[in-house]
Amino acid sequence: MATAALLGALALALTPGTARAADPTVGDPSLKVAPISYAILVDESGSLKGADLDREKDAAALAAIGELSPDSRVGVVGFGSGAGVKPAVDVVCPMTAVSDPAAAKCAERLHARTDQEGNNTDIPAAIRQGVNMLAASPAGQPRVLFVLTDGAMAVSPGEGYGNDAARIPGELDKSLTAALAQAKAAGVQIWPLGFGSAIDAAQLSRMADGGAPSMCSQRPEDKPTAVTVKDSGEVVQTLRKAFGTARCAGVTQTDSTEVNGEADLNVTIPAIATDVVIQVQKANERIETTFFDPDGKRVDNAPGTEQRGQGSRTETLRITDPVAGKWRIHLKAPDGFSGPVSAAALWQGVVKSYVQLNPPQPSAGEPVKFSVFLQSREKNLTDPAALKGVTVSGHVEGPGLKADIPLRPGDKGEFSSDYRIPGGITGQVSFTGTISAPGVAGTREVKTVTLGGGPAAVSAEIKWGDGTIEPGGSVAGTVSWKVNDTRPHTLRVVADFPAGTGLRITGAEQRVTAGSDEFGFELAFGKGITKGDHTGRVRVLDTGDGDKVLFETTRTVTVEPPPGFWDEYLWLVIGGIVLIALLLGLLGYLAKRRKRARRIGPIALRLYRDGQPIGVETRPLDERAEAMWFRLDTTGFPPQLIPLYQHEPGTAWIVRRTAATGTMDVETPLGAHLHLDTGRPTEIEPGLALGFTDDRVRNGPPDGGSSGSGEPYGPYGSAAPATAPPRPYGEDAYGSDRPYNPYGPYGSGPAADPGPGAGPDDTTFGYGPPR
Repeated sequence: MATAALLGALALALTPGTARAADPTVGDPSLKVAPISYAILVDESGSLKGADLDREKDAAALAAIGELSPDSRVGVVGFGSGAGVKPAVDVVCPMTAVSDPAAAKCAERLHARTDQEGNNTDIPAAIRQGVNMLAASPAGQPRVLFVLTDGAMAVSPGEGYGNDAARIPGELDKSLTAALAQAKAAGVQIWPLGFGSAIDAAQLSRMADGGAPSMCSQRPEDKPTAVTVKDSGEVVQTLRKAFGTARCAGVTQTDSTEVNGEADLNVTIPAIATDVVIQVQKANERIETTFFDPDGKRVDNAPGTEQRGQGSRTETLRITDPVAGKWRIHLKAPDGFSGPVSAAALWQGVVKSYVQLNPPQPSAGEPVKFSVFLQSREKNLTDPAALKGVTVSGHVEGPGLKADIPLRPGDKGEFSSDYRIPGGITGQVSFTGTISAPGVAGTREVKTVTLGGGPAAVSAEIKWGDGTIEPGGSVAGTVSWKVNDTRPHTLRVVADFPAGTGLRITGAEQRVTAGSDEFGFELAFGKGITKGDHTGRVRVLDTGDGDKVLFETTRTVTVEPPPGFWDEYLWLVIGGIVLIALLLGLLGYLAKRRKRARRIGPIALRLYRDGQPIGVETRPLDERAEAMWFRLDTTGFPPQLIPLYQHEPGTAWIVRRTAATGTMDVETPLGAHLHLDTGRPTEIEPGLALGFTDDRVRNGPPDGGSSGSGEPYGPYGSAAPATAPPRPYGEDAYGSDRPYNPYGPYGSGPAADPGPGAGPDDTTFGYGPPR
C-alpha cells in the first residue's frame, strides 16, 4: 500500500548530511511522506456568529497549509442548505496541491449565509460533494473528509427535501445513510467536529462510524472519531489533533500565550520524526513569527524547510529531517496589536521494516531466528530515543501453519525471536513483521521461504568480535560452516554499508569441502568514517550455487574517535594537580608551623646572681617576632635588661628561639653565641647569669608537651625534670653548698632557705643574699 512507502526516512533526520547507501537494507533514500487527499466541509449556516466563522476559517486554513507532504491535495467546501438557485454546497476551493499558493487562500472565501442563500445545515449534501471530490484521488491513497459544524442537520421546506415539514427529518436521515454508504464505498474516512450547544453528538458519531476505516493501523485510537467541543475557540486545536490522527501522524503538545510586545512559544520534536510542520495560529495577523532550532539557529527557508502563511493568522514551517529537541517560536507584536497565539507540530516518522531470517532457508523442524529492523532513508534505526513507543509484531503462516510470534526489542534496533518450524511442514511459508508506533504509519514486510527440499547442502553462521572501533579500524568476524554433500563450495562474505565508510573486506573468500570448520575475515573501515553508529548488511554466499545466501545479518559498527590528550590524561592531570596542591598546602603548613615555632613567644628574661633573680623580668616587645633584642645595663644598681625594638649594632643582645629544640640562642654584641635552657641560667659575664621562663611550656599540659592551643608555637622544649641534677655551673663559687633546687642552681623558682646567719633579704630590689 502507499503508506508502506512512508516508513524509511528516519535515519536521515538523525544523521543529516551522511552519504546514502545504495543497498536498500541499509537505507532507502526514496522514502518520503506519503501524500493524502482530504477535503474540509465548513458549516456556513446562519446560526454562526462572526467569531465562530473566523475560527472555522482558521481551522480550514491550518489544514490547507499545515500538511506534511507537498504532494497532498486539499479541497474546501462551504455548506448550508439549498435555497432557490443557490445550492446547498459551495466549493470555495477545488482539489488543489497544498504546495500551490492558492491553497493558502482557500478559506478566505467562506462566509456566513443569509436567509436568501440557504442558512440551514444540509450535511448529507456536503458529504456527497466531498466524496465526489475525493473519488478522483489515486487508488490506495488515503482519502479523508473533515466536517466542521455548529449544529445538527436541519433544512426547511423547499430546500431540497420536499415541502412537507413532517417528512423532512426522515428524508434527511435517508440521505445521510446513502451519503455514508457512498463514502465507505469510495474509501473516504469521515472525521466530524462539532461545536456549540445545538450539536447532535450521536449523529456525528454515526458519520464517523459510517465512513471508511483508518489506513494507519488497527489501533483503536486511530479509528475515525467524532469530537464535540463547547465553543468555536477550541476548533483549531481539535482539528489539529484529528488531522494528525487521520493522516497517521503525531501532534506535539500545544503551547499558547498572550502576546503583547514579545513572547516565545516552544514545541518539542521527537527523535523519530523525519518530517514536521510547525503550525502557528494567531489571533492577529500583524504578529510576526520567527523560528529557531534546538541549537538556537534561526531558520529562514533554509534547505529542507519551507515557511508559508507569513502575514496571515496561520503560519507554518515545514521541515525535512529536523533536529530533534525543543524548537522556539519567537513572537513580536507591533505597538497596538496583541492577542492569543498557539503553536504545535504535526510530525511523522518515515520508516519501513526489513525482515531477516537466519538461516535464510530454514528446514522443517529447524530453529530459525526471526528478526525485524526499522529502516530509514539512510540506515537501520538504532537510536533508543527514536525507538521509544515502537512495537513490532511477527506472524508466520503456511500450509497447516499459522502463528503469531512475539518479537522482543534487542540491541541496535533489532526486534527478534527464536522460532522452531514444526516438523513435516512443506511448501511456502511466509514470515511477516509489522511495525506500529504513534506518529509512524503501520508497515508490513513479508519474507517467504520454501520448505521440503531436505537439508541444505551448505550452512554457515557468522560470529563477531568487538564492534567498537576508531576511524580506520576493523571488526573481526568468524564464519562457521558445514558442508553436507561431496561437492566443493566457495564461500564468500559480502557486506553493504553506507557510502563514506570506506569499507574493505579481507579474508572474505574460502573454498570448502565436506565437513565443518571456520575461517576468519575482517571488515576494515576508512579513516574518514564519521563518529557514531554505522549499520550494514553482511551475508555469506555460496558462489558455486548462484550466490545463494547461506547466512545474513545486520551489523552495527560504533565509531569512537581516539581519545585526545585531555580525554586520555585528564584525570591523571587532575590527580597531579591535586597532589601538587596537597604538597604545596603541606609545605605551606609546615613552613607556617616552622615560622610559628620560631616566634619568640611569651618568654621572660631575668638576670641572676648566686642563683637568685635580680632586677625585674624583661619580656619581648613583640611576642610574634622571631627575635628579642635587649641591652645589658650594668652601670646602675641593680643591673638591668633594657628591651629594644630593633637591633642596635655593638650594644644589642639578640635572643632567638631554636625551632628544633625549643631552647634559646643568645647572641652577644660581639657575635658570640650562648645557649639557654629553660630553668637553667647561663653565665654571661663573671658573677652574672641570664635565665628565662617560657609561659607556653610552664602553662602547658602536665606532661610538659606543647599546649595544643589554637596558637601553636611548636615544641619549645619542656622544663627540666624535677629529678634531673642541677647544671654544674659555678659549683665552687655559686651555691655548691646550697640545698638542692629543682629549678637548678640558677632557677627562677624561690630560693632555698639560706639558713641562720644569712644577710638581709634585698629581693625587693631584685637581689638575693649578698655575696
